[in-house]
Amino acid sequence: MLFRFAFKHMKSSEALQEYAKNKINTEVLKFSTKPIEAYVTFSVDKHNHQVTCAISGGDGFSFNVEHVCDDMYGSIDHLIDKLSSQLKKHKDKLKDHKFPKNREMFASTETDYEYANVEVDASDILKFENSLRRKMG
Repeated sequence: MLFRFAFKHMKSSEALQEYAKNKINTEVLKFSTKPIEAYVTFSVDKHNHQVTCAISGGDGFSFNVEHVCDDMYGSIDHLIDKLSSQLKKHKDKLKDHKFPKNREMFASTETDYEYANVEVDASDILKFENSLRRKMG
């Protein structure tokens, strides 16, 4: 994973970079295996410590997550929680894109028995395939 860090209105800190790198890396590796680039920006505005993270991956996804808190390490922790939920949602969308949960894909067992005893003719199969082709375009 490639990390880039930027600091606005504050001095750069190796400890802060390592903390963010470890947290983000462990969270992202749970959900993706392809090369990923993370751009993390730390900024301070009066008493607000803001962390912004832009992640783009080899799967074609990109996320922008930010959090503002009184403590920089707390901001990183909250940012990781938000990032985790977005990655989980993205992974669930990828899993369920073919078969939505609310749709019944198969008939019940009572009707399966009725269809098992029906003879199928070759002309019936051709009609079925032609109707599928028309539906697909």
